[in-house]
Amino acid sequence: MPATHLVFPILDRPAASTTREGVRRVVTAVLEACDGAPLLAFHLSDSHLHVLVALDRVAAGRLARKLRLKLHSVLGPSVTGTNHTAIRDAAHLANTFEYVLRNDEKHGVAPDPWRENGALPDLLGLRVLPSTLIREVRRTLPRIHGADLRAMAGWPEIAPSEAPASAAAALTAALAVLALPDLSGRSPAVLIARRAVAGLLAEGAPRSAAAALKCSADTARRLASSPVPPEVLRSIKLHLSLQAAVPLPPASPYPLQGSPTPWAARARFTLGARRT
Repeated sequence: MPATHLVFPILDRPAASTTREGVRRVVTAVLEACDGAPLLAFHLSDSHLHVLVALDRVAAGRLARKLRLKLHSVLGPSVTGTNHTAIRDAAHLANTFEYVLRNDEKHGVAPDPWRENGALPDLLGLRVLPSTLIREVRRTLPRIHGADLRAMAGWPEIAPSEAPASAAAALTAALAVLALPDLSGRSPAVLIARRAVAGLLAEGAPRSAAAALKCSADTARRLASSPVPPEVLRSIKLHLSLQAAVPLPPASPYPLQGSPTPWAARARFTLGARRT
């Protein structure tokens, strides 16, 4: 089965794109550009973007041009070219799949605990944006299991949280699941996020809902009574569990001892990657 690994070098990456909000804008752009394409994985690293697609070299080249145009909308002219690597066989595909998803570790960069800069949240149900990722990975890499992906993310087993949520946690989860930088505007995704937050907080903290959404209590109640797609609500509840299990660490000084584990010494989680 043909597949191609695309790498987009990013020169002078805009500072705004290094924030969590900026990363979400890039992720949204990637998924929109790959709409309908057999996307297998992606990862925004500190100086480049990786994309793995089940396409031959010619078709991948057409997709790369589309991706560059889309990325210009969020990264400006800093994305100037693309490197292409044809995937040789099944083992190479599995190895590249994990290499892309864990590219921060490859470069000795501390990964985002929530992995928002790559495809792991999409594959594990913690982000809900239109894409073919889950279908294509199951079709192309049938030996990949949720446990493998969870191990790559460094997450424990989690289930959707049914515990009362704080306003801050509910808002954080809704923004992450829909890859929104904030709740400004009136896009369908923003409206869904507002409904979800209001619904989660309606019983336990109605005033918190109104304050979090910066609206009146009547508006919060109206939002809470509006429907939310079940897959979005489930993902938000999963993210609430993730926040509890994998909290973001506070800023701290660099350690005075120790060094990063080299990529070659790190455990592998896919069959092809373990064999290479």
